[in-house]
Amino acid sequence: MEDFVAESGKKQMVFKTKGGPEQQESRPLGPPWKILVIDDDRQIHYLTEEVLRGFTFEKRPLQLISGFSGREAIELIRQHQDAAAILLDVIMETNYSGLDIVKFIREEMNNRRLRILLRTGQAGQFPEEKIFEEYDINNFLEKADLTIRRLKTAIKVSLRAHRDMCELDLARMREVELRKAADAASLAKTQFLHMMSHELRTPLQGTKGPFEEFKSQFHLFSGMKELYRLTGALEDDSLKRRFSAVLDDVRGEVEAIAAQGLKSVEHLLGLIEDILDLARIEAGKLHLDIAPHRVFAAIEEVVVAVRPLVEKNGLTLETDLGSQDVEVLADRKRFKQILFNLLGNAIKFTVRGRIVLSLVRNDRELCFRIEDSGIGIPPEQLETIFEPFVQVDNSATRNVGGTGLGLPITRELVRRMGGELGVQSTLGQGSVFSFTLPLAEHELGVA
Repeated sequence: MEDFVAESGKKQMVFKTKGGPEQQESRPLGPPWKILVIDDDRQIHYLTEEVLRGFTFEKRPLQLISGFSGREAIELIRQHQDAAAILLDVIMETNYSGLDIVKFIREEMNNRRLRILLRTGQAGQFPEEKIFEEYDINNFLEKADLTIRRLKTAIKVSLRAHRDMCELDLARMREVELRKAADAASLAKTQFLHMMSHELRTPLQGTKGPFEEFKSQFHLFSGMKELYRLTGALEDDSLKRRFSAVLDDVRGEVEAIAAQGLKSVEHLLGLIEDILDLARIEAGKLHLDIAPHRVFAAIEEVVVAVRPLVEKNGLTLETDLGSQDVEVLADRKRFKQILFNLLGNAIKFTVRGRIVLSLVRNDRELCFRIEDSGIGIPPEQLETIFEPFVQVDNSATRNVGGTGLGLPITRELVRRMGGELGVQSTLGQGSVFSFTLPLAEHELGVA
């Protein structure tokens, strides 16, 4: 039986060859395991490299990193904080250099993953039981009794423990991230429900008011037919005119109350429709009837519908559609909903200036651009605006109202129709929302 023997001064290290060589594994499945070898005897480094040459664990080889002093060890530990294990000599510059490094690893670096295998040639000076009690090491190896098999077994045990600790730490990190994500989602939903209750209450109050007004003035409304009959029988023209004026006032008041109630009901229905759309999307039950549709007609319908609100807000709405109408593949109802949502947002968040709706044709798709001179969006919130249950810039959304569901629904509708929705924005200057829809097949290749 052949032994590897290394002599240097007072130290002797013998690797007794019990058992045959390990079968080497091929095709590494990951980066090498980093092993720090710290010893002031170069022959020890040579023997360690020879013994561990070709050694693999879980189809990953070793990368031995050598240091020859306590000071060098500290630098290597700082540089290679992903090292899996350290083969550490006790006596180097001082009789306690290795033990000082153990304290540095555990206390100063707070590194619990690194497996510490302490090697000594003076076992009597450092009793194993005492070292384990006083220092946080993982193995104690006497150089004189160290066989090749024992060293390899110690390395395997250390690498397995390091791997398990890394997996446990990763699992803990994932758990923390999942908990944070769950907390954020819970908070967002809570805020959404709080905001939604306010948004739903507002139109309900707007509906309740007209009904209360009708109730309080019911005696006036119930007498309207009688008033009409009486004014027809009057001979005094002046009195007749006065009655007619009163009736006109009553009619105007009734129409105003009815209009207010109708507006509130329409607002409420819009909110409920947004919630239902989101529910359909998340449940995968949103049905789209995708077919070729002319663009100009749909745009004209939407522009005509929103123009009164544009003018009421003192804005201008311009269109740059080009001269050639084209067909896109879309669900016509949802296509108009996309335009309504994006133009509606532009109107809500633009205090003064203009809104421009333009078209840009590409090889296989048509790009729709809605540009405004509004308040803009902070860069860090450009992605948040597309998330459901999240409101961007709470102060702005409180001023203009809304559920915050319009953009998430719009992006999903665009994607379901084969396009993409994006945004560019400069805070304080305005935003450009653009989305694409595929051209109808017969439009492809037509300039």
